[in-house]
Amino acid sequence: MVKDKDQTKRRLIEAVGELLKNEGYKSLGVNRIARQAGVSKKLIYRYFGNVDHLIEAYVVENDYWLTFSKSFKQLEAESDTLQVKQFITDLLQNQFKYFLKEDEMQRLILWEISGNSELMKSIHRAREAKAQLLLDITEARFQNKNVNFRALAALLVGGIYYTILHANSNGSIFCDIDIHSSEGQNEILKTIERVIDWASLET
Repeated sequence: MVKDKDQTKRRLIEAVGELLKNEGYKSLGVNRIARQAGVSKKLIYRYFGNVDHLIEAYVVENDYWLTFSKSFKQLEAESDTLQVKQFITDLLQNQFKYFLKEDEMQRLILWEISGNSELMKSIHRAREAKAQLLLDITEARFQNKNVNFRALAALLVGGIYYTILHANSNGSIFCDIDIHSSEGQNEILKTIERVIDWASLET
């Protein structure tokens, strides 16, 4: 019975991802998800309480910042500034690579910024709460620099989202960079590294 329950929950969570990728967030209703998963809609309520909690379970598993926030803890004990800088660089470069290939996450961010959903507001608050530890740690490392790391992070994270969403909606060229080419992707990744280098040196 436990195995059947786990398998059904997995099918429902995967159904959310499939619908999100192929049809967008407007398809995420109880009936449509249950049909996609091939199960009774009653099981959504039995195992998740409601459809919002099911969608939330999917997001928690797949959202980049919620998934990788557990790695922020390792920074607390890190005193080497170069290691901290490299961690931040890797984190942002990996966000770019992850978001570029994950259609479902692109759809979720579009939903978050274009709709008026209490569910997405709740997920955004959870993401912000997870990021707070990273911001606190990095702010301490940047406290003697002429840089507001929160503002820097906002521009870089927001820029990554917008660059990919804009290029996918209007062709792959944005600011004369083809983000779907290896050359274009490498230019973005190198620039992220250079910006973090600049910020760590600014006095």
